Amino acid sequence: MQRESLPLRAEPPSRPAESLSGLIERVTFHNDDTGFAVLKVKAKGHRDLVSVVGSLASVSAGEWVTAEGRWIQDKEFGLLFGPDAQLAIPAVVPLLTDSNFAVRLRAADALKAIDPEAAAKAGVK
Repeated sequence: MQRESLPLRAEPPSRPAESLSGLIERVTFHNDDTGFAVLKVKAKGHRDLVSVVGSLASVSAGEWVTAEGRWIQDKEFGLLFGPDAQLAIPAVVPLLTDSNFAVRLRAADALKAIDPEAAAKAGVK
């Protein structure tokens, strides 16, 4: 009886996407044309800043970001969350600094309802 051999996998099995969220401490790089960004993020459960790589239309330090992606070990840059992470910034965050008090109040209430952790990080009470 001859055994049938299984083909070898050329690539490791893909891992499911993970979620990461936190406050953007620094925008290391952002390309306005492509949206490609390298961010340093203070993420929950991580003592040090986390390097997050992905795409965003616009980004600023101090914004809250959520990311879906995977961890990789880059030979040159070390541990990264990305490199093709899906990034999102809650739309209400920029409204927290609006000159209109009513807009700021509604934005704060919306952020508390959407993401209480992001609201706390943004100083919303």
